Amino acid sequence: MKRFISLLLGGLLLVFGAAPALAHQSVRLQDDFYEAVNERWLQAAELPGDMPAISGFWELSRQVSAQLQADFNEMNRQDTTGPLGQFLAYYDMASDYQTRDAVGGAPLAAYIERIQALTSLAELDEHLADWVRDCMPLPISLHVSPDMGNAQQHAVYISDPGLFLPDASYYSAPLGQELLQVFMDTGQALLTLAGVPNPTAVMTDALAFDALLVPYAKTAAEAGAYPQMYNPMDMDAFSSLGGVICFDRLLQNLLGQRPAEVVVMNPRYIAAFSKLVTEETFPQLQHWMLVNTVFHLAGYLDQAFLHTVSAYQRALTGQTQSTNPAELAFLLATGTFGGVVGDYYGRTYFGEDARQDVLALTDTLIDTFKARLTRNDWLSSETIQAAMQKLDTLVVNIGYPDEMDPMYHQFQVVSAQEGGTLLDNTMAFAQIARAENFAQYSNPVNRHAWNMTAHTVNAQYNPVAHAITFPAALLQAPFYSPHQSAGENYGGIGTVIAHEITHAFDHNGAQFDASGSLHNWWSEADFLAFDLKTQAMIALFDGVPHGSGSLCGRMTVTENTADAGGLGCALEALQVLPASDLEAFFYNWATIWRNIATPAYTDLLLALDVHAPGKVRANLQLGNLDIFYEIFGVTEEDGMYIPTERRVVIW
Repeated sequence: MKRFISLLLGGLLLVFGAAPALAHQSVRLQDDFYEAVNERWLQAAELPGDMPAISGFWELSRQVSAQLQADFNEMNRQDTTGPLGQFLAYYDMASDYQTRDAVGGAPLAAYIERIQALTSLAELDEHLADWVRDCMPLPISLHVSPDMGNAQQHAVYISDPGLFLPDASYYSAPLGQELLQVFMDTGQALLTLAGVPNPTAVMTDALAFDALLVPYAKTAAEAGAYPQMYNPMDMDAFSSLGGVICFDRLLQNLLGQRPAEVVVMNPRYIAAFSKLVTEETFPQLQHWMLVNTVFHLAGYLDQAFLHTVSAYQRALTGQTQSTNPAELAFLLATGTFGGVVGDYYGRTYFGEDARQDVLALTDTLIDTFKARLTRNDWLSSETIQAAMQKLDTLVVNIGYPDEMDPMYHQFQVVSAQEGGTLLDNTMAFAQIARAENFAQYSNPVNRHAWNMTAHTVNAQYNPVAHAITFPAALLQAPFYSPHQSAGENYGGIGTVIAHEITHAFDHNGAQFDASGSLHNWWSEADFLAFDLKTQAMIALFDGVPHGSGSLCGRMTVTENTADAGGLGCALEALQVLPASDLEAFFYNWATIWRNIATPAYTDLLLALDVHAPGKVRANLQLGNLDIFYEIFGVTEEDGMYIPTERRVVIW
């Protein structure tokens, strides 16, 4: 069901300006800095019915999407070849709702019939590798990624399949029962459209199997602790846990060899696997597979399927309208050809001058982080030197990759005239991507490989690659612009870059060494001191009211640590410049986190998102900085005040 969350993209196109004029604000800066800085925007912004939220990031994403859609609509298809030409053909197919409606749900039939033809779990096991290669829903998930224990080589990661609801915590809450009923109703309607007999019985079985998985699923808070996801298991031991399913044969078929060990991401699920996946539960599993198939593939069919599946999406997010079909077509196409679209966007709209400018800013922030380490008064010199080594080996990706992933040259669209459909093309490309992933098992790790696209408005730290990535689409105002002041740029992209640098030293990143491997490079006393500071950050955010609930400090601690380190590092780097407009720095920091959302989406993020809500992360982090109190005259009587003993500075 996570695919639905990934489709909730978009934003209201609003224009960013310079630091706001605050002469007439009704909210005092000293009481609520976020509300005061963003007051005009918050009053003027309207949330469209087909969107769950809008934010600074999403506004910029909408600008990028609008530009790309305009470009692609104007391109001459006959003059475009290679991967970009294949993307345009796929985009045209996704946008051709007349043909999609005429074809209806027919492309889904083969996938449904394949599942319905199964007679036993043993039969599924016999051809399980083919089901994995064909991206069919299964009660176990496998993928190849760099080995957390040795980042120079790849490992096979084994995980559970995920739940129907967004998180295990939902099942014990009243809202979860409401969502399950919506899911039930939506599923019955989809199965009816697909021509599946007895949809009520199918949904009942599917929900029964889903309920079997719930006690063994990890919550978002648990899944956010990377080291706890790394559980190497000897292949002999892993093979013994499959029951009817022969894990040994499965991996040999997929990898062409028998691995010595695998990495189990959820040990309690794998330990229970042979009791959950049995011949007795097979009828429920079979219907669970059917339901997952119609939900996951409905978006590639006609508008009847699109409208029907959106009911569950709208219940999750509080949207009152379905997403515009043209926008959905664009999202499907750019999601499938992400590397191709990113290559076009980066080369078209991001110049070498901007790359060098941002690279220089990144170098400055790394040097500033090092300077802050030299003044550290709670770490030993040995641990500080190890931290310095991590900074020296950090990979920095800016703008877009030098080369497009060669996988996209394998994507060849079969046109409607040739009998192709949007769904069949999509599944063919997914199978290519799956095969490429498993083929990586025997290949060396490329630390410089991107796993974000250049047209994505976001940034990332990858602890195993030990790399920070800043796509071209993010490197625009209000985050960055050569026309903004240094204060605005440092308060925008400067804090984001330093945030990603700090992720190398949050409670997850700090457990990976300079090579990207999960390895303790701390003295026992130093890590204890670090852990105590981390606990203080957890306590600062834990229980802060938001939406209909409150924040989980443990779930958001890594992002809160990165925010604090990023803000402090960028502020220090700015202060050494000849012209350092500190007010503009703080104004832009508050500006980039502005957002509004439906109550349902607010609560969804509260349960799933490892980031604190925009208002909370903007305000609470400022309260940790002594200079903020000096510049804006904050006192104990003001809402922004945090008692000295509760302020947290880690890096």
